[in-house]
Amino acid sequence: MIAASAGGLLLLAAVVGAVGYTVDTVRDADRTAGAPVWALPRASTDREKETPATGLSGALVPYRSEGWTRGPDLGEFGADVSLRGAHAAALAKESLNDLPRTQRKEMEKEIDRLHITGVAMRSYATTGGFHDGEQTGAATLSIVLTRMNQGAARSGANGRNEVFEALDVFEAGPSIKGHKNARCYRLPGESDEELDIMFCTASQGDVLVSATAEGVRPFGAKDVAALLTEQLDRLGETGVAV
Repeated sequence: MIAASAGGLLLLAAVVGAVGYTVDTVRDADRTAGAPVWALPRASTDREKETPATGLSGALVPYRSEGWTRGPDLGEFGADVSLRGAHAAALAKESLNDLPRTQRKEMEKEIDRLHITGVAMRSYATTGGFHDGEQTGAATLSIVLTRMNQGAARSGANGRNEVFEALDVFEAGPSIKGHKNARCYRLPGESDEELDIMFCTASQGDVLVSATAEGVRPFGAKDVAALLTEQLDRLGETGVAV
């Protein structure tokens, strides 16, 4: 399924050095392999609710009792994760193991050039409903914040968006209010896929923001865009030194 982006692959898709790999994965994905499997995330415990978010993870949009609640686990990491830069870079490199040696080494060098200092990941889920005059289906959303060299964050977001723009697999998604460098791309409206998928990328200061949403049709693309707008606004309010 196109949205198979969890664990190291999700992290790899978030860092801009993996733009080419991300696009190859999307382009080569088997879009006809069986019916999609949909599972609601497990409920969060009181301990999880009470755990304070600090550092980069403190800039992530918090869960809500209604709307976007705790989502499914991101691979082996869980639904709410914070990683130090060295750990994040190592995991991104580990996910390259299946590539030819020459290509893998080049990608590893690119990851090193990003100077990643931290990563925060969080997944969300919604059961859908009637919002802003639209009926929407259940959906999940993952957001990855990657702190790196500020120039790399900016050029990485622009580069990844240019690649998606060039693909004929997706169409432009909703705009992100107040954030001109943010872009979203989704499956065409006439697609016969049972699930919809949307990828969004932006940068805010020295943080690269990557979001991947998947849901049953009718897909709440505007709801996803609203949450991403809130996320970018939070980063702008807290500044680059959260």
